[in-house]
Amino acid sequence: RINEPRTASQVLGRTLRERYRVLEPISSGAMGAVYRAIDVETDTEVALKQCTNPHHDQRFEAEARLLGSLQHPRVVRIIDHFAALSGQYLVMDLVRGIDLGVLLKQRGQPGLPADQAIEYVRQTCEALQYVHDQQIVHRDVKPQNLILSASGVILVDFGFARLLDPVQAQGTVGSGTPRFMAPAVCAGANVSARTALFSAAATLSTPIAGRPPVDADHTKL
Repeated sequence: RINEPRTASQVLGRTLRERYRVLEPISSGAMGAVYRAIDVETDTEVALKQCTNPHHDQRFEAEARLLGSLQHPRVVRIIDHFAALSGQYLVMDLVRGIDLGVLLKQRGQPGLPADQAIEYVRQTCEALQYVHDQQIVHRDVKPQNLILSASGVILVDFGFARLLDPVQAQGTVGSGTPRFMAPAVCAGANVSARTALFSAAATLSTPIAGRPPVDADHTKL
């Protein structure tokens, strides 16, 4: 059963670690699912991220280590990290708002006024500047990972993040979202702060032009 996929039925309505009562799902992706939960010790709402694929446990633990070292108003804050029979978990601040991808779908094409799009990406760059100063590269900057909260943009989902190490950064072709990855990364180059900024620029292009840059689509290379 260790290698079986983990499902919402294993966690919904339960209290994990005798502290986090899981209320409802928020989102799900290839690596994990995020739930709204109550921290019964503090009586506050939190976001609980579960690693749904056992084969990604190692990457999930790496995300926990990287996020645990970050403290910035533009970066989602990790509160706790633990393992249970139903998987690995991250407990994070519950960021209220919608992601930029949802907003773009609501507005239709081309999307947002240029000055609004630029402001969102400017705030994204504040987050990227901070994480790069900590020698971390996010590797999956895209509209869906930018939450528009009451206090501005919050960068989330560090599941693909890596330390900025020239040796470790090699061999990471395909990590990220193709339409927002730098063409150099698709071609086998190392990830870096520059490749993260390309993703931010592709994110800016999306609401203005109605789609990411054509060269960001690896099927066009």
